[in-house]
Amino acid sequence: MTGITAAGIGSGLDLEALIDVSVQAERAGKDDRLKQTKATLDVTLSAVGSVKSALSSFLAILEKAKEPSTFIPRVATTGEAEGNESLIVDLGSDATNGNYSIQVQQLAKGSTLTSIDATANGGTALYSSQDDVIATSDGQLTFSTANGESMVLDVAAGTTLKELREQINSHENNFGISANLIDTGTEIRLAISSEETGDGNTLTLTNTGANSELDNFTNASGKMDVVDATSASITIDGIEATSSTNDFKDVISGISINVKKVTSSPVSVGIAPSEDKAIENMKAFVDAYNKVVSEIDKYSKPEAVVEGEDGASSRKELSGDAMFRSLRYTLGRIASNGYDDAAPGMRTLYGIGVEMDKDGVLSLNETTFKEHLADNMDGVGEVFAMSGGIAESFSSTVKSYEKSDGVLASREDSIKSQLRDYEQEKLDFEERMTSYEKTMRDKYTAFDVAMGNLNSQMSYITGQLAQLNK
Repeated sequence: MTGITAAGIGSGLDLEALIDVSVQAERAGKDDRLKQTKATLDVTLSAVGSVKSALSSFLAILEKAKEPSTFIPRVATTGEAEGNESLIVDLGSDATNGNYSIQVQQLAKGSTLTSIDATANGGTALYSSQDDVIATSDGQLTFSTANGESMVLDVAAGTTLKELREQINSHENNFGISANLIDTGTEIRLAISSEETGDGNTLTLTNTGANSELDNFTNASGKMDVVDATSASITIDGIEATSSTNDFKDVISGISINVKKVTSSPVSVGIAPSEDKAIENMKAFVDAYNKVVSEIDKYSKPEAVVEGEDGASSRKELSGDAMFRSLRYTLGRIASNGYDDAAPGMRTLYGIGVEMDKDGVLSLNETTFKEHLADNMDGVGEVFAMSGGIAESFSSTVKSYEKSDGVLASREDSIKSQLRDYEQEKLDFEERMTSYEKTMRDKYTAFDVAMGNLNSQMSYITGQLAQLNK
């Protein structure tokens, strides 16, 4: 009977079923506990990731809320068609509401120097070809402006008009000078322009070398027509203002103006709250806050035990989790805080139109919010942006959870460590179950062999007795 390979063959009993039942009984409790552990760790890791992502989005909105000029912004309107504006208005953080009448009288321009028309009145052209040599010996030209810009150009003997142009345009110290050749049909004229604008900032060419031929290109020679650089000029409600460039920075407190073209009549400029943008940003704040609360509740909000589809009682894996419960409570407390240093009537979120329901979810009452924008726009922005205000209070808590070494990151590391322990425990358990099954199989196989031998002997004896009775 030593050839038995499956338990039960020798004894005739269903020993394979007994082995299977024994193994399943041994496995059942531990297997369920391992599955529950894995499910809880997976859900917790997912919850941590989801809440962390929601906090990151909320933090981005809070950083924006620290800047009133972008969170509760003003907007400048001119009534001019987009793309055809004569002036562009940019608002700083200290801009205030107002209406202005602005007229652009003159744009800032750079200077130009152009070779004179030598053929006028029967004169002889200075240069008739771009290949004419302009220097028969080494020389030097210096380009400069009153604001301190300077470029020194070494002109070698044999340099042509075309080569002079190329040297000017490609010089490493070129500060916005452009040279071109104009062919009038009777002569070649050199035109040099400078980007440096502003009254008194006209480009000056000086012959600083030994070759007198280069005098032809200097301001003092009388052989260059000079158009001076000019400043921009505007009037604001009849008051004149000038700028060396086309940008007027803080010409009105908190307001910068970039002029594009001269106007024949004043342009009306209005500075007022951007109601639509402010509402958009406030809704983004409310939505980001609610997203955090929603993600926390999704995984951990305590609930009454209910009957599942299988008839067994069930509840969320992280119901009542201490970390999530603490975060949600803290956020709710901050949302209900008062800020004594804020403007009267705007010392709470509720005061400016942000309401909280019984579940701790925020909503924006647009009517109340618009009223506060109209009455005191700066006060609305200040309650968010001031030191210790709404944005700073929320940011402190959010960062402590969201940052790379924060509470959620530590929880995440802990869960991953537990998952590694789980994998090892599961591996160890499977090895123990394999060993247990082998032990059970060895025992039942031995029993099966013994029973098989007994059955064989019994059959032999029974056969012998049958022979004797014949």
